[in-house]
Amino acid sequence: MSARAVTLWFIDSDNPVAELASPTNDVVAAQKLAEAIYGDRVLVPFADTDLATAAAAQDAHVYAGWYGRLAVITCSLFATTQPSTLTRTIASIRPSSAATVLYTDPETATGTFARWEHGELRRSFGADPVTIFEDCGLPYPFEREFWAGEHPLRYAPGVAPEPLALPFHPQHLAEQANRQWLGFRFTRPRIEGDHDPARIPVTAFAIHPADYVPGESDWQDYRSRSQVPVEHRPSDDTPNPAPEHEPVRPTRQRGRIARYFGFGN
Repeated sequence: MSARAVTLWFIDSDNPVAELASPTNDVVAAQKLAEAIYGDRVLVPFADTDLATAAAAQDAHVYAGWYGRLAVITCSLFATTQPSTLTRTIASIRPSSAATVLYTDPETATGTFARWEHGELRRSFGADPVTIFEDCGLPYPFEREFWAGEHPLRYAPGVAPEPLALPFHPQHLAEQANRQWLGFRFTRPRIEGDHDPARIPVTAFAIHPADYVPGESDWQDYRSRSQVPVEHRPSDDTPNPAPEHEPVRPTRQRGRIARYFGFGN
């Protein structure tokens, strides 16, 4: 099944793919980055985890990682099908050479990606298989094969193709954008050379009111909650038979998208 993910990356590296081969998270810098979103709210480290876990989380925390010339934030604030609306917000968080957004949601079969360069929106796209919510800027060369129908939607036996459907699954295109710019995607199977997002460290931060004063217990709880370091986790060679995208199949009635495209089960 496709992976859920929501990420905002700040990129000031000429080769971000190479730099993500062995990233080290600066928790203090990551905290300052996340604090730029929440004004006078107090952010306290809650647990160390990895990007695969963080990107799929749907809780009240904000997750961030700082790797020198690269940084990432994941939280529900960036789960949008119209990323152009985030332009001012992203510029206010951290000026950077480039910024990218990825949002994929299997429940709604939604795929969204966007890229800004020096604060200017270069490209944004958001869609489900039958509706385009946003399509701004010129497509990148890697998009050509998707629009040309080389990655068509798959339908289960007995399900008629939707006449108005896109010639590709938007989540597939969105994750290809992330692979192009950062060297990985969240949905398996991955290909040789892809990074494993479960090996990219991030920190979860709890969001408290402005008058909250962190204490020693916060630090102790943070240490106790932190997961096994990502370098000690199983490698990406661990078998995972889940398909890249589930075939479209009949389901119980859950709306047009679920009916035609088999997501949200």
